[in-house]
Amino acid sequence: GGGGTSKLQQLARSLSSSAMTHARKLRVGAMGVTGLTAATILSGAFVAGNDAGNAYNTFPKMNEQWIPSEDMVDPALRPKWRNLFENTATVQWNHRLLGTSTAVSALALAGLGLAHPAARNAVTPQARRGLQVLGGVAVGQVSLGIATLLHYVPIGLAAAHQLGSLAVLTSGIYVAHSLRYASPALMRGAAKEVGAKVATTAAGVGKGGVAPAMPAMKMAK
Repeated sequence: GGGGTSKLQQLARSLSSSAMTHARKLRVGAMGVTGLTAATILSGAFVAGNDAGNAYNTFPKMNEQWIPSEDMVDPALRPKWRNLFENTATVQWNHRLLGTSTAVSALALAGLGLAHPAARNAVTPQARRGLQVLGGVAVGQVSLGIATLLHYVPIGLAAAHQLGSLAVLTSGIYVAHSLRYASPALMRGAAKEVGAKVATTAAGVGKGGVAPAMPAMKMAK
């Protein structure tokens, strides 16, 4: 509602320029992690559809290879782009890459939001809790994925792994939402509100009125 937006604008105006810059970076990072998580979930669907989890049951290498290039292009598949969706080695390698990237990105984001000196004044308790949960579920999810692979995809672990992906996705959305006070759109709205007040005050002075005292506001750049 309007009251909620007003409180967010007040919070944004109370932050220093450096704190607001850090909060914006965290928000962009949260949206990036959320997008990466969605891509990982999509790649996981292809792993399940091709039963790719029942092959290359070693980690971190795939049968002693970091990139099993000889297996990743099946000459029988035409056109070649079908290998991205139907080749067991390619599908599993893509999921490994995306899953690891998601976990590392989530942990890096949590570190920047919890341990970085600039985060002290930039992150609200709500955002801090979200970052803690995001880092935790990211570690849990990648651990479940590795365990599922090494144990040849037992139903229990596979189901937990799928639920874990939703937990990571939801946590990423929560963090981005909790940092909405760093949204450029919100700041533009705050600037317009201040501009409107100044214009109203100027109009009142122009008509011979007395300008009311304007509260001092600290605008974040």
